[in-house]
Amino acid sequence: MNEKAKQLGMKNTHFMNATGLHHSDYYTSVKDISILLQYALTNNTFRDIYTAERYLIKSTNLHPEGMTLTSRMFKNLNVNENTRGEIIGGKTGYTEQAGLCLASLATINGEEYILVTVGAKGDSRTEQFNITDALAVYRQLS
Repeated sequence: MNEKAKQLGMKNTHFMNATGLHHSDYYTSVKDISILLQYALTNNTFRDIYTAERYLIKSTNLHPEGMTLTSRMFKNLNVNENTRGEIIGGKTGYTEQAGLCLASLATINGEEYILVTVGAKGDSRTEQFNITDALAVYRQLS
């Protein structure tokens, strides 16, 4: 992961795990996360999953019926806004150190925008300020 980060030009990132959970030697920046997201969105399978409210994974030996992944971002977006608004994809995150985070994709007036928000107050049981912050920024663009 660190080698790929360097190849992508992510100059302020050092991964220590694939989960994003806190580690004293794990660091990144919002700019680097936006670089990673922009690259990942060029993969059609990733884009399909990233922009789906629900995504069915085909059957495997461990899950013969397949698995349905549900987007926590869309669930919380619907609760907070009762509409998807302009946000068409996103990945939420939370650690005590980073606060509520969101890497999102929106379409506004036919243009795509990536926004990474970090450090929002709260946690998974509170209002999702990471989402409301992103909505406020995106509304300024429309």
